[in-house]
Order: sequence, then structure tokens, then C-alpha cells
Amino acid sequence: MRRFTRLFVLFAVLISYVAQAQNRQITGRVLSAADNAPLPGVTVVVKGTTSGSTTDSDGKFSLTAPASDSPTLVLSYIGFETTEAKVGNDGTVTVRLKEQTTALNDVVVVGYGTQRKRDVTGSVASVTAEQVAEVPITRADQILQGRVSGVQVTQTNSEPGGNVSIRIRGTNSINSGNEPLFVVDGFPGAGDLNSINPSDIESIEVLKDASATAIYGSRGANGVIIITTKKGKAGRNAINFEAYSGVSNVRKKYDLMTAPQFANYLNDVQTLNNLENKTTTALPYTQDQIAALGKGTDWQDAIFQQGRQSNYQLGFNGGTEDTRYNLSFNYFDQEGIILNSGFQRGTVRLNLDKKVSNKINVNFSSQLARTQQKLTTVNTNGGSAGGVLLDALRFSPIQPVRDEFGNYTFQNQPLPAVEIAGNPVAYAESAKDARTTLRALVNVAGEYEIIQGLKLRISGGADLFSNQRNQFVPSTVYVGQNTNGSATKASNNNYSWLNENTLTFDRKLNANNALNVVAGLTFQQFVNENYSALANNFFTNALGSDNIGIGANVLTPISGKNANTLASYFGRVNYRLFERYLFTFTMRADGSSRFGPNNKWGYFPSAAFAYRLIDEKFMQGIQAVSDLKLRASYGITGNQEIGSYQSLGRYGLNAYTSGATRLVGLAASNVPNPDLSWESTSSADFGIDLALFKNRISITADYYYKKTKDLLLEVSIPQTTGFSNILQNAGSVQNKGFEFALTTVNFDGAKFSWNTNLNISLNRNKVVNLNGEYQRFVGQSSTSIFPGATGATSVLRVGEPIGSFYGYQFLGIWQTPEEITASGITNLVRPGDPKYADQNGDKKIDANDRIIIGRAQPKFIYGVTNNFNFGPVGVSIFIQGVQGSDILNLNRYELESGFTTTNKLATVVDRWTGPGTSNTIPKANSVVRRNTGITSDIVENGSFVRLKTATITYTIPVPKAITKTVKTASIYVTGQNLITLTKYSGYDPEVNSFGNSGLSLNTDYNAFPNTRTFIGGVRIGF
Repeated sequence: MRRFTRLFVLFAVLISYVAQAQNRQITGRVLSAADNAPLPGVTVVVKGTTSGSTTDSDGKFSLTAPASDSPTLVLSYIGFETTEAKVGNDGTVTVRLKEQTTALNDVVVVGYGTQRKRDVTGSVASVTAEQVAEVPITRADQILQGRVSGVQVTQTNSEPGGNVSIRIRGTNSINSGNEPLFVVDGFPGAGDLNSINPSDIESIEVLKDASATAIYGSRGANGVIIITTKKGKAGRNAINFEAYSGVSNVRKKYDLMTAPQFANYLNDVQTLNNLENKTTTALPYTQDQIAALGKGTDWQDAIFQQGRQSNYQLGFNGGTEDTRYNLSFNYFDQEGIILNSGFQRGTVRLNLDKKVSNKINVNFSSQLARTQQKLTTVNTNGGSAGGVLLDALRFSPIQPVRDEFGNYTFQNQPLPAVEIAGNPVAYAESAKDARTTLRALVNVAGEYEIIQGLKLRISGGADLFSNQRNQFVPSTVYVGQNTNGSATKASNNNYSWLNENTLTFDRKLNANNALNVVAGLTFQQFVNENYSALANNFFTNALGSDNIGIGANVLTPISGKNANTLASYFGRVNYRLFERYLFTFTMRADGSSRFGPNNKWGYFPSAAFAYRLIDEKFMQGIQAVSDLKLRASYGITGNQEIGSYQSLGRYGLNAYTSGATRLVGLAASNVPNPDLSWESTSSADFGIDLALFKNRISITADYYYKKTKDLLLEVSIPQTTGFSNILQNAGSVQNKGFEFALTTVNFDGAKFSWNTNLNISLNRNKVVNLNGEYQRFVGQSSTSIFPGATGATSVLRVGEPIGSFYGYQFLGIWQTPEEITASGITNLVRPGDPKYADQNGDKKIDANDRIIIGRAQPKFIYGVTNNFNFGPVGVSIFIQGVQGSDILNLNRYELESGFTTTNKLATVVDRWTGPGTSNTIPKANSVVRRNTGITSDIVENGSFVRLKTATITYTIPVPKAITKTVKTASIYVTGQNLITLTKYSGYDPEVNSFGNSGLSLNTDYNAFPNTRTFIGGVRIGF
């Protein structure tokens, strides 16, 4: 028995030994190729066997495989490419999985749903967080700028928290809005980009043609931008922290006169005035005084400072298959380059996704944001009120910032030799102007799968936006002396309520047919409440605007409220035949309270077809072509941005005082128009999507044509009605253009990779009809510059684009009396005055001699991004360009020959002082230009090429000892607006002092200058 037992044990040992000899132990780790984060839950199988395992929370796995020289593992994970990996002789392996980036299977967000990119029939562009992950982004619009064809993003005002203008495929409207509709996590109209934390954004989709935008009906004509924020990822509980800090400086300054140059200039003005007026007024300065002046005060340096910015981001992301979460906190603080300017933003975002059962899902998205903007006075109308930036350019360099007693210099001196203006440093540091906003955006949705493929989704949300503004100008500065201090408090509260109900049917009916149908009903209401109060004549400046009741003159408060409602029905059918014939049909009906009683409902259809040639048999043998799809679409969309109650008869307040009694009355302020309706845009698009050499080269090209009719125009009516005009739908505008986008994978090696993204867009805009009129004069300028001339800067003319600058053609400077006499010009001009073309030959220069002297809209825009990876080092370089646009530089009027006794450009030293001395800059005391209006010599070439950003990132190898805590770490440095190549003489060619105006384009008048910024930061993943 003992012998038998011994033999059995020996036999078992031999069996175990043989089994071990035929198998081997394999261990490894699986990481994300994008950020080296461990991937839990990855399925790992030995190829050709059933032996397998899954990775743990640290991405590690262990399994037993049959003995082999080099077994192959197959690794699969949702959202990542299935990958095969060879195991080395030591039995260990590290595998980095790439996220599924095959363009065909990428999912893009479209209106009220998602689609595979291969199935999209419309013109839709997408930018994901990964594409811009290496570059610090302070605003959401920077994600789009120069990266999407057909989209022009312009920083109209570089002030911290300042506005941007976004145009998708040109300018459609004259008097209505031209900005696209923003949709944030399914909530339309939530487009305040200042309150959105860009680090929360997962992707931005741009819907450009009618096939993509018609489902938004009366709000889709200007394009749609869909912002999707980050959601939780199942199986990955991660903490991510990012912090960066940077400094900014003004990119460029104007070269102005020094103190001696300005003193000589003032003397020259007085000398010429004495000669022409036969007076003997003493000159402002003697030569001894001028010799003792020194360089004087550089007022630009006095108001400019080194701006600073910092950003802190903390995010929590993860969950299970049933419950996923994303929670983030962000704080951004920016100090502007002008004294007392800045912007702060704090945000909290929570997104939750809950799978209640196999049939019910609940989604919750929310954001709370608070921003505060410290404003400085820029983009002003000029004159004696000036503003911080404008007065810094105009103020005498002879005057110091402070006097010998340490007090601010109060105003410009010496009077009356100079124009009156206040000390800009005193204004910047003493006046207060702050705008504080609080925004809450919440959207809750429940989804129920009724039967397989049929889902009902019901959502409700609210967008609450509160804006408070407090202004105070003390009596101690020049602007506040006349009112003995003034204060304003204003509030603006906006509320938007949304309910959406959709049914979605998505089924593959058989091998050759697939159907996706969406039908919906939505309701949305917008409410605006505003209030403002103004007081002046304060006995103390200590309280600022905190207690305006102490002002001796408290003006009548103003308040108002308006609301509008939008009810909509919509439907979309996507039909796929044989996987290569793709059809889309969309219809939306919008009923808006903004429309007139006779036009309450608008209908917006569209249709699109796409043909996937790549799936044809005859294409299979062409190895160079990876994908090929042709697209065509046509549809009608609308623009309902006409304001509330525009179709109704409205009454205005009329108040006056009789003795000690204030009497209030009402009077009609407009003629009602019951037929008023939306602007309508018909749009056709033809596109091609092409990929070559296994997707190493991807090309998208589109040609589009849009015509917007029923424009909102003020049409003249007989004044016997008591009014001069009425708001009607009349006129039309056309846009047509070409877009091209190219993505290339130039190198894709383990140690070095390089990819390029390039896009270029051409748009041609034209006014087609103005209700029978040939032209209208539009556009804003400064009435303080042109007190005796028309304030219009542009012309709306049939056959010409919106933004056509209109004025006089500059021919040089009148040199001699004989030249003036020989010309026959009857205008009162003298040698040294500017000379303008007599276009109609009537021997006088008047409004009839104005012509188109420039065009604001560019011929084309482009952007190029190159991304390089050298092992752990990544380099991203982004170049942006605008070609063929003009800028109306009103600053040059001020700085060359506007107010004759304010500081000037240094080039004015070479002004006309006698025959032959100058043919570009008039004599010192000439006022002809100021009394004439817009002229061609201050319409400048606004084209530019800019090295927008350059970023270097280093991924820090994480020591094994701390990999359970720290998963990823990287540091980076970036530069913004590093190099700008342009002929424009102003601060920066990316400018518009009139913000998002559709009629005053590319106008530069004391706008906040752009900056050059350097940032360093760190990212850590736990």
C-alpha cells in the first residue's frame, strides 16, 4: 500500500511537470496610447486559443498560454482598436491601445442625434478635445479658430472677456443676427462662450449646410455649432489636474511724437493759423523750452502693463457600465495689458449618465459659472470724453502722469493750444466699471426603449443668465468733474425654458436596408428683464456705485421686460441602401411669437443624397483609395433674430416737467406690420470626401451657394403716416464659396510622428436686392472725428458685398495755389490740404464723388496645424491667415489729421511744410480731411499671416513606484500670437470696434490691442 501511494504521488508530480513544460505564464500591462493611462477591463486572449484574461484597475493582466516561441495576444476594448501583440521571450509585454480613430466609424453629433461619419450626407465638421489637447485654450471659440473650413472666427476686441465674431459661410443678414446658433449638450441658444470652461468640451461639431441645419429651422440660417461636454467613461476612475500660468504684453505700439516733436508741431499749427487768419497769437513754446523738454511721457507705456493669467482645472471622471460621472472645477484669472482690466471665471460642471434598466437611461448635464469682467474705456466715440486708450494716444507727451506733488495731471495742457482731454492713467486707475454674470445651465433627459430600435426621449432644461454692471466715475478725474461724479447700476436677467420630446427609430431592416427616423416636438420660452439707475453729483467718492441714492441728482430709473416663445415640430429620415446610397430628408415647422399674426408658422425642408463610391465593386481594386463619398444637399433655413414685438404697434415713453410736476405720456413709436416674418436662406451644397493610402491622406471639399431673401429692412413710407419708415421683409443677399480641408499623416513611427491639418475657405458675398433701391449708406464712425461730414462708412449696393467701404479717393496733397487754380476745384482748399478725386467732373468735391474704396470681407481664410511627436516630446504649431480684406483705420484720422492739436504719429514730423515736402501727410492745421469724411488713404490692407500658437509638451516618465497613484504627467510651454506678418499699421489686423455688427465691419477705433502671450503649465493624471 505504501509503495502504491509513493507511485501515485510520483505520477502526479510527473503529470504536473509535463503540463508546466507545455504552458507558460504571461504577464503584461495595457495603456492608452493617447495619454499612457492604464486601461481596466481590456479583454486579452491568446490568439487561436480560449485562454484569456482581463486587465485590473491598473491595466495589468496575467494568463497562462501554451508554450510557444512567441505567442500572439489579441486585445480588445470598447472604443479602442483591436490590437495584436507578440510576447517576448521573457513572457512580459506592454501594449498601448489606440482609440478608434477610423474616420468612417467615428460618431459625430448632429441635430437631435448622432451618426457614423460614413453615413453623414451634409456638410459637418468636427473638432475633438484630443485634436487641441496640447494647446491651452482660454475660450471655446479658440478651438474653432483657423481649424474648420468655412468658419471665420474674429477676436473683435482683445479685452479680457471680450467679444468674438463667428461667421459660417459668410454674412447672410443686413439688420438681423449673423452669429450661428449654439447648442450645448442639446440645449439650443446657450451661446455665451465666456461662461463655458473649454477644458470641459469633448467635441465641437459645426453644421454648415441646409441638410445639417434645417432641423433647427428658423434658427439655422447662420449655421449651428454643437458643443458636447465630457461624459464619464465606464471602468476608469480618473482624476486629472491641470494648472498653467502666463504673461502677456502688447504686441505692437504706435510710434508717436516725442515731447519736442509735439511742441514744434503745436508751434507750427499756431504759425499757420496766424498766417491764414492774419493774427499774432503767441506760440505755445519757445525754443529754449523745447530744448529742455527731453523725450517726454510715453502715455502708451503709462497705461500698458504686463498682463498675467492663470488657470486651475480639476476633474473627476469614471463610473461603471450602469453609472458614469464627470465632475470638474475650473478657475481662470486674467489681468489685462491695460490698467484695471481683467477677467475671472469660475465654473462647476456635473454630468451624470445612469442606466436604470435595460430599457431606461437617464442623463443629467449641468454647469454653474460665475464671471467678472473689469472693463476699461475702449471703443468709445472719442471727443472730450475720449477713453483710456484713445486719450493715451492723443494726450500731450509734454505732460507728466503726476505733478510735483504726486497728484495726477488733471487735463491736457497748455490750453487753448491743445484739445481738452483727461489724464488716461487717472481714468484707468480711478474709474470703476465691472460686469458680473452668473449662469446656470441644467438639462435632464430620460430615454425609454419601447421596442428594439424605437426610443422615446423626453428632456427638460433651463438656462438662467444674470448680468450685473456697476460703473462709477469719480469727480477727481476730468470726465467726472462736470457731473461731480456719476454712477450707474444695471441688471439684465435672461431665462430660457426648454422641453423636447423625440422618438427615434434606428434599425437595420435587412442586409441591404437601414433606417433612422427622428420625430420631435419642442417648446422653448425666452424671458428678458432689465433695470438701470443713474445718479450724479455725489458729495463723496468713497462709496462708488454701492449707494447711488446719495447722489444729489438721481435720474428716473428705467426697467423693461420682454418674452418670446418658440414651438416646433420636426422630423428627419435617414435611409441607407446597400451601405452606399445614403438619403436624408428633414422638415421643421416653427411657430414663433416674434413673427407677425399673418406669418406665425414657418416651414423649413431639406434633402440630401450621398453616394459611397468606395463600396462599389469596381473600386475594390484601386488600392490607393481608402474612402470616396460624394454628397449633394439642398434646403431652406431661417433667421428669426428680429427682436420681440417687432410686428406689433409699440408705444414709447414721453415725459416732461411742468412746474414741479412730472408728467408722463405715451406715443406710438412704430408702424405695426402683421406680415413680418423670418429671413429665409436657400442653400445648395456639393461635396466630396476622399481618403488615400490607408487614410494617410484625407480630403474634404465643398462648393456651396446660398441666397437669403426676405431680409429685414427699414422701408420708406409717406410721412403723412406720422412715420418715415416701416420694418418689412424685403431684399436679398447671396453667398457662394469653396471650402477645402486636408489631413495628412506624414510620418507614423514609434519614435517620430508628424501629421498636418490644412483648411482654406473662399466666400463671395453680394447684395442682390434692396427692395428696388440701388444703394444705402450704412456703417458707424466717430461723430467726434467727423462733426461736419456724414457718419456712414460703407455702402450697401446691389452687386457689391456687405462691408464695402465708401468714401473719397485720396490723390495726395495740394502743393501750390497755381495747382489748385488749374484744377478748377471750387472747394475752399489751400496748399497743404489733402486732394480728392472729382469723380463726376463737376469741379467740386461733395458726396457725389464718393466711391467704393475697400472691402472688409476677405478673399480667403486659412489655417495650418502641424503636430510632431519625438518620443515623449510633442510639438504643435498652428498658423492662421486672412487674405484680401481691408480695414478702416479711424485711429489714423486722430493720429494724422483729426483733432489738429492732439498728439500725432511720429511720421507726421515729415508733414507738408511747403511745395514738394510731402504728398501724403497734410499740413499741421489742415481740417479738410476731418470735414470731408471717409477717405481711401486710411483704408488699409488687413491681410495677415500669424503664428497663432506654438506648444512644446514633454510627457514625464512615471516611476514604477508611484504608478498606482500617478498615471500620467506632462509639462508644456506655449506661445500665442508669436509672429504676425501684415502691412496693417494699427495695433492688430484682427479687429472690429463695433463687435458683431453686420454693417460696420473691420473698423478700428481705439479697440483693445491684441497681445503676445507665453504660458507654462503642468498636467497630472491620477
